[in-house]
Amino acid sequence: MRYNHLLLCACMGAVASIAQPAIGLSTLNTTPTTIATSLDLDGEGSATTHIVKVSDITFSTDNSTGLTLTLTSDSLSKVDGADIDFQVTTVGNDAIAPSSAAFTVASGDSYTYVTETSGTESRDVYLRYTPKALQDPGHYSASIQASVVDN
Repeated sequence: MRYNHLLLCACMGAVASIAQPAIGLSTLNTTPTTIATSLDLDGEGSATTHIVKVSDITFSTDNSTGLTLTLTSDSLSKVDGADIDFQVTTVGNDAIAPSSAAFTVASGDSYTYVTETSGTESRDVYLRYTPKALQDPGHYSASIQASVVDN
């Protein structure tokens, strides 16, 4: 079993990787989108729910029983401002954006996606968030922890 942990900082703007060697051969690669570091926070008296693609993710395993991808969300936070909770989900590579109903895991909880065979798969990572109508202006940061583990 091999674990790859990626910490995606500033809304997936930077990537740091820590890998632990093991028996299987799993890989995980993320590529943030350009919008990931400039999310719309509304805040001028009205607010809407935003669904935004923040990363392309590719993972693979040579394990015949597949792997489990786990994404753990946090909140968009500002030291002296109100946090904005967000949810995370994935869709197939280059698929249409998911609807609000596709975001079934609460902010802060772990979203999982399971494959059942060996191979490589690419998916798109989306956030769903709703800022406050009078959201504090300024710089917000967030992280999504991504990991894969062989089944």
